Amino acid sequence: METKRVCIVGGGVIGLCSAYYALKRGCQVTVLQREDEGGNNCSMGNAGMVVPSHFIPLAAPGMIAKGLRWMMNPESPFFVRPRIDPALARWGWIFHRHSTHKHVANSRELLRDLSLESRRLFGELEAEESFGLAQRGLLMLCNTRKGLDEEAETAHAAHEIGLQAEVLDAKQSAALDPDITMDITGSVYFRRTAIWIHRGSWSR
Repeated sequence: METKRVCIVGGGVIGLCSAYYALKRGCQVTVLQREDEGGNNCSMGNAGMVVPSHFIPLAAPGMIAKGLRWMMNPESPFFVRPRIDPALARWGWIFHRHSTHKHVANSRELLRDLSLESRRLFGELEAEESFGLAQRGLLMLCNTRKGLDEEAETAHAAHEIGLQAEVLDAKQSAALDPDITMDITGSVYFRRTAIWIHRGSWSR
């Protein structure tokens, strides 16, 4: 039987995982990567976490106002280089139309399930090809009362879709990591819902 040949463009997390599973299916795989090994690609710059706690889509109520404040700041998480671009304008309009409570309600269970399945698959990979994975949950630190109230709303929404989340005060948060001084009002702890891919640091 002829062996299937597969060419994958990009050697980040998605590309390498695709190559891994293609090899397991008996394919002959070639991975093309622009950067040298360990280069500055997307997978080197992300947080290395799979978090079902992040089930609220980016297009959500309030994000347009935040985006307008952020988009002119190159250091922000939502920087957009100013330019006349019909495609960008169309994307902005679609994003605006989807920044609704209905869109969030329709998306959150799908995003939860995608993250949970990703977590399961990463667990399988760790068992087969150990690469330094830990499951310790995710602690969202808040240094203002307003921020904690907003995270508490997210925790309530998490409960509605079957995810564990605990609202903690400053003392309870510090007890989880007594070696770190925390100048916070409180936190939300998503127990057992995060995976950290180690790169010399970790998330609790």
